[in-house]
Amino acid sequence: MFTPSEIKKIIEDSGLSSLYREEGKSDWKKVINNCSIVPTVYSWHFVDYNTVYFRSFSDSSLDISLVLYNDNKPCAVWPLVFDQKDKEPLKTVNNQYGGIVTPPLFIDNFPKKSQRRIIKSCFNFLNRLTSLSKGDCWRTNELLTEGAAGQWHQLALEQNAKLDRVNYEMYVDLSLSIDEIRSHIRKSFRPLVSSGLKKWKVTVMDQYCEETWNRFKDLHKRVAGRVTRSIETWNIQHQSIKSGNAFLVYVTGADEVMVGGGYFDMSHYECNYSVGSYDRDLPDEPIGHMIQYQAILTAKEKGRKSYYIGDRFYHEKLPQVTEKRVQISHFQQGFSTKVFPRVGLYFEPTEDQR
Repeated sequence: MFTPSEIKKIIEDSGLSSLYREEGKSDWKKVINNCSIVPTVYSWHFVDYNTVYFRSFSDSSLDISLVLYNDNKPCAVWPLVFDQKDKEPLKTVNNQYGGIVTPPLFIDNFPKKSQRRIIKSCFNFLNRLTSLSKGDCWRTNELLTEGAAGQWHQLALEQNAKLDRVNYEMYVDLSLSIDEIRSHIRKSFRPLVSSGLKKWKVTVMDQYCEETWNRFKDLHKRVAGRVTRSIETWNIQHQSIKSGNAFLVYVTGADEVMVGGGYFDMSHYECNYSVGSYDRDLPDEPIGHMIQYQAILTAKEKGRKSYYIGDRFYHEKLPQVTEKRVQISHFQQGFSTKVFPRVGLYFEPTEDQR
């Protein structure tokens, strides 16, 4: 098994100047504060959650997230997990199709030439570690919001990356007015939200409240039929609410019983729909509709510019995507203002790397 010090040697041999996340915590925050657009996946609390979540499934999972430096100054952050036991050992997050490595997040106005040099070293490191750990491949993707491929994507193709697949992701542009956002909401949903609010109570929890959080955990367990993840992950999410980096939207009836809830992570730029749980005995009630609408209002009130709802799935013949998941994403799209393509690529170690 590779130790953190052995991995650090591979990082250095690949041409990267870096510190592990825990060693460079203050510099991680400096980078984030110097980025105008920060997807939630780069937020400290979100990386904490993913680290613990992955480790709960594999004791060989290591957080090797990095702060990257240029001329001894922090220039990028890079969330990354390594699991030597996995055939695809490197990832930042999981999507419906497996682990994905996200690109480093560079500070605003960082020179393109320097970006290219650092990205090439990132690819060198990822390929080396995949080969040395006898992994099959590693996967990555890039969200195309402006219609132009970024440095990461272009250089990946230059480095012989192969096309994996194109995914689609749903967003709400929170810079729009509430009236404009509402006009994008599926027409059939609007009266359901209005009628639901007459029957049910929608509440936002954006401060520490153990009793409410425990009710949400109990609802999640009841709906899932079992405990699906560790108490540590739940505690990280609750602490994220306490620190102002997340909120919970939940629905109760006249009897004050919680019948639905959604947990939402945030960076200073983006809101992310992370966990939802809804009483299965109330399929005809617009509980999910009310939670999504309130989440949009809350994220906008908190000054976020974008709300990431999730993946849009279609009727693809893939074993990972069920008909139920397709239907859920169709429902979620009813609240989005835009659907963007995310182009996936993958790298396999070459024969000389092996």
